This record gives sequence, C-alpha cells and structure tokens, in this order.
Amino acid sequence: MHESPAAKRARTLFDLVSIGLVVVGLTIIHYTNYHYNVDYHILLQFAYYLPVIYAAMRFGPAGGILSSFVITLLFIPLMTHFQETLTPAAKYTQWVEVGLINVIGWLTGFLTEEERKAKRKYQLALTVQKELVEKLKREGRERERLEGEIRQTERVTALGHMSAGLAHEIRNPLGIMKVSIQMLRQEKCDDEVVSEYCRVLLEECERLNRLVNEFLSFARPKELVRQRITLGKLVDEGVRLIQPALRQNHIELEQARCHVDLQEVEVDSDQMKQVILNILLNAIDAQGQGGVIYLEGVQRDGFLGFAVSDQGPGILSEAMPYIYDPFFTTKENGTGLGLSVVHRILDQHGGKITIGNRIEGGVCVEILLPYPRGDKGIVNRSPVPH
Repeated sequence: MHESPAAKRARTLFDLVSIGLVVVGLTIIHYTNYHYNVDYHILLQFAYYLPVIYAAMRFGPAGGILSSFVITLLFIPLMTHFQETLTPAAKYTQWVEVGLINVIGWLTGFLTEEERKAKRKYQLALTVQKELVEKLKREGRERERLEGEIRQTERVTALGHMSAGLAHEIRNPLGIMKVSIQMLRQEKCDDEVVSEYCRVLLEECERLNRLVNEFLSFARPKELVRQRITLGKLVDEGVRLIQPALRQNHIELEQARCHVDLQEVEVDSDQMKQVILNILLNAIDAQGQGGVIYLEGVQRDGFLGFAVSDQGPGILSEAMPYIYDPFFTTKENGTGLGLSVVHRILDQHGGKITIGNRIEGGVCVEILLPYPRGDKGIVNRSPVPH
C-alpha cells in the first residue's frame, strides 16, 4: 500500500517526536533521581537502547548514529558525576556501555539499510519478472493472432480462386436465362400468369447476378486508390447510404461526435464505404425491428477508427472462431462474404477488425485504421456513450 506524501511526512514527524520524547524522558529521570544508587542508573542506561534501535530501524544508519550521539552527549555529564563513587571496573563498564550504544545504533542502522536494499532488489526482480511474463503472454497472443490471420488469408485466397471460377461459369448461362425470360415476357405480355412468373424469375436472376458480383469482388480485390479524408466525413458518407435501411427497420442510429472525427486517414474511400455498409447492415440484421445502434469514434495504440454496437442477441461462442471465414453465415439468406470482404479490405489498408459480445447484450465491432505516415495519434479523451 502506497502512502501519500502528506501521510509520510506526518508519520516521520510523529516518529521523530516520539524518539525525542523517550530520550528526553529517560534523561529527565536520570538527572532528577541522581541520589539513587548506581545500579538503578545502570538499569535506566539500558533503556536508552530502545530509542536508538528504533531510530536506526526507522531512519537507517543516519538515525542510529545521530540518536546515539545525542544520547551520549546527554549521558556523559551524569556519568562523570558518579566517577568518584565507581570502582575502576565500573568506570570501564560505563564507557563500554556508552560505546555499545553508539555501535548498536550504527550496526542496527547498517543492517536495516542492507535489508531494505535487499528488499528493493527483490521487488525490482519481481517487477522485471512480471513484465517478462506479461511480455511473453503478449507475444504468444500476437503470434496466435498472426498465425490465425495467415490461415485466414490462405483460406480466403483458395476460396477466392474457386469463387472466380464459379462466378464466370454461372454468369454466362445466367445472362442467357435473363435475355430469354425478357423475350418471353414481351411475347406473353397479355398473359398475366406468365408475366408474373417472368417477373419472379427476373428478380431471382438479378439476385443471382448480385451474388455473382459479390463473388467476383471477393475473389479479385481492386487495387487501392488512397486519399486523405477525415474519419468523420468518411463515416458520415457511409451512414447516408444506410439511412433507408434504418428507416425501413425503425432503428435509430445514435452517433457520438468527438475529436477523433477530425483526424485524417489515408484510405480508399469507396472500399471503406463498403466496410461501413457491411458492418451497419450486419448490425441492422442482428437488431431486427426497433432499438438503437451506437456509432462512435475510437482510438487505440497507433490506430483510430469507429465502433458499432447493436442491441441484438450477440454471436454464439461456438460461431465466433468462424465469423471471418468465407461463406460462413448464421443468416437465413446470407452469403457469408460480408465480414470476409471487410477483413480483406482492412488487411489491405493495414487495419484490423475486432468483434466481441457486449456484457449488456449485443455485439460491438471495432474498425481500426493506421494513422497516415508521419502523423501521431493523440490521447483519446472522448467518453463512451453507452
């Protein structure tokens, strides 16, 4: 437990006053009772060891030496008073006692200081050991994270090649089907039943075409076209695109403004808008109808970005390790490519994504981007509005 400076000063003052009072008290007893026999005074003389030992233990060698020296100065006049009545052996014993008081003061202080030094060395070694253990743990976690990202990249690459092949194989017959349905619809425009079937088929063709485009976008990422833009402006542009979906699901987006919004990032704006859209659409899908989605700027070591929190049911613990895998989805009509695309785009930007369940329910997604070269981050002072 660490004491405050004021408490340390108060304790030091109390100890000094206590030691002084004991020494003064013993000296007064000695000088006011000089008529007692010599044995009585020798007994009181031994009592001087107590303040000397305590001063040495409390203040180290300086406390022991100073207190024993003061006691010697106070004691010598009384000792010389008894010189006429003492035998040579008793006189010798008196001077030895005075010397012992000084030796004990110095020795106790010295031993106390050595014990304190050993304790400080032990505390330092313990602190260094703890730091090394924490460093090893951090390095282990970082190694596991990097190994996971490498495996994820390998899976994404393999599935990307497969997706590209499948998309090309599907697109050609899909185009023929779409043209054929349109021609059939024109020829049978008077037949309401056929026209309805053709409308449904065209909608499904469009859905398949969007799915094929997603596959191609996932399989063949575009080259980044970086430009500097403030984080707040980038997020606002993505939020504008998602407003219809928010209104359709009667969901309120609570966006917290802070100094992070004024920081610049160097990104491909179009691809980052896709990241924002995917994250917010996932939050809307998880939330269902009604409720609030929270959006705020965040800052971490060397990174800045935004966090999206929803009030949905959260992610099952058994599904969490697979959420970035291509084609893994818990949605009934999902493709399983949303978070995979987000992960790939952020990886291209040197950023990262973290997803976790909130204690109060729902999911929190953090999107982090590195500072532009030459820029330094500032300390995050913004509160979290949850």
